[in-house]
Amino acid sequence: MRNIISCYTNAYGAAGVWEAVSRVRDAGLTHIELALRPHNLGGLVIPEQAVITEKTDDATAARFVDHLATNGVQISGCNIGGADLLTPEGVAVTERRLRCAHRWFGATLVISGAGQPTDNAQRHIAETHLRHLGDVAASLGMILALETHKGPTQNANAMLALMKSLNHSHIRINFDTGNIAYYNADTNPVAELEQVAPWVANMHLKDNRGRLEDWYFPALGDAGAVDFTAIRKCLEARNYSGAYTIEIEGIGGEPEPTLETRHDRVRRSVAHLKRCGYGRS
Repeated sequence: MRNIISCYTNAYGAAGVWEAVSRVRDAGLTHIELALRPHNLGGLVIPEQAVITEKTDDATAARFVDHLATNGVQISGCNIGGADLLTPEGVAVTERRLRCAHRWFGATLVISGAGQPTDNAQRHIAETHLRHLGDVAASLGMILALETHKGPTQNANAMLALMKSLNHSHIRINFDTGNIAYYNADTNPVAELEQVAPWVANMHLKDNRGRLEDWYFPALGDAGAVDFTAIRKCLEARNYSGAYTIEIEGIGGEPEPTLETRHDRVRRSVAHLKRCGYGRS
């Protein structure tokens, strides 16, 4: 089976989701992971008006659905994270985004953070809220995939503990090959992935230099700390059927990349993945 290679729309920066859809076919892709939220971290700033959100009016959302069809682009998943899952307000926003992904895009998978609790009491709150969101996802026939972020999904041990504690059939892992090193010192992404592979429902393929808290996420293959061939082989051995999603968040301190520079990074990332054996049946 050929796994989908997708591209997270954040790779196109502030140009946003409309430009991403217009350009990914030129990069050799037919799928995107659609951002349903703004972003402001590590120098990557994407304003709310550049994405589709739960607050987007129906007419605009319908035009975007037409834009997808016109360009022959499909959705591999929707990214709905960013809200504080320790608060009822954050859970409500995340749920609205989840329902938006279902209503407008028929998404069967959404990606979110797991919250960042700092003690056992907050951990209990986060897990209660995650179970609720998992139940909502289940009611809509969707999987909620939790991103590799600081806290309950920071590394393989934390992910395994969370999966065991939640014990929810519609909550799985979105494994990020770059974030593993960003949030953990001296960590091998392949070794971490091998431990959690049965729970992985979506992959973010992100390159880096393997350094702790080093915001260096260029085109895939440009940094060299991630063995993308080994990543692919690890998942193929476990019959992984999810998407491989290119994520390029840029390089800390660099001048704001032009749209053409961002698109070139996507093109070169696709070429690197093909050299690593991705996209073959």
